[in-house]
Amino acid sequence: MVYLLVILAICGMTAAHLLLKQGMLSVGPFPQDISQLGSFLLRTCTNPYVIGSIVLVIITAISWILAISRAQLSYLYPFMALSFVLVAVFSMVLFKEDITALRWFGIVIICIGVFLVARS
Repeated sequence: MVYLLVILAICGMTAAHLLLKQGMLSVGPFPQDISQLGSFLLRTCTNPYVIGSIVLVIITAISWILAISRAQLSYLYPFMALSFVLVAVFSMVLFKEDITALRWFGIVIICIGVFLVARS
């Protein structure tokens, strides 16, 4: 049950970040002119991708709370690093982001760290 909650938290957080990115791509960049801040915030807060992201963060938080109530935080927390891996892969696929070799190397190190923690 704990692993299912952790997987839900990892996938939920990854999806929330991807939805937020999509929402912000459709809203546009943060305005440089303070007079446009109100309309920017209104567009951001009413964007369906941003709203979906917020809902997923809430669901993720609940699953994470349930998971850490059942297992040691020091054991579970490194698994959340897998979200870095998933975000990188999906950002490359969905948003055509360039993932450099050095970034992939860092992601491999994260995976090795998660593997070591899982074996402890």
